[in-house]
Amino acid sequence: MKQTINLTERLIEQCKKGDERARYAVYKQYVHAMYNVSHRITGNQFDAEDVVQEAFVKAFKKINTLKQVNTFGGWLKQIVVNESISLVRRQKRLQQAIEPIDSLADAEEEPLIDNKIPIEKVMAAIMQLPEGARVVFTLRAIEEYKFIEIAEMTGQTVNNCKVQYHRSKKILRSQLKESVYAN
Repeated sequence: MKQTINLTERLIEQCKKGDERARYAVYKQYVHAMYNVSHRITGNQFDAEDVVQEAFVKAFKKINTLKQVNTFGGWLKQIVVNESISLVRRQKRLQQAIEPIDSLADAEEEPLIDNKIPIEKVMAAIMQLPEGARVVFTLRAIEEYKFIEIAEMTGQTVNNCKVQYHRSKKILRSQLKESVYAN
């Protein structure tokens, strides 16, 4: 693992010097993970591919601003998340803010997903969520951002993000229960 980190850090340093082979190696190392992040936010393959390409272009243009080479992965992921959200906004697919509610007391704390449900069905159910709810759910449940960070990224209030997250969990529970009973 230490050798991989050192190799990646060396590749990033070479990227800073404009080495195209190093850029390609870094691209190959991160492209699949970044595609997955973008796909979960944008909801489709073509948008995710576009976002990833734009994110890498932006990252390589600004790579000299990166102070610590060992933070490249997180830095790139933030670019991908921001680009994904920007694309969703540009396409006007982000839902109107849901009316805030006074309390989230009805939020259940039981596990969201039964371990017996195949991950493919879970991901398919997530992709069926309305755009805004899917973005918030993905950023919170999968990417593990805090609600305040999600609110800043999406331009919504923290309370609206919490409401969308909890409603998306209810929708997923319902869809996945139906899926289990159907089989």
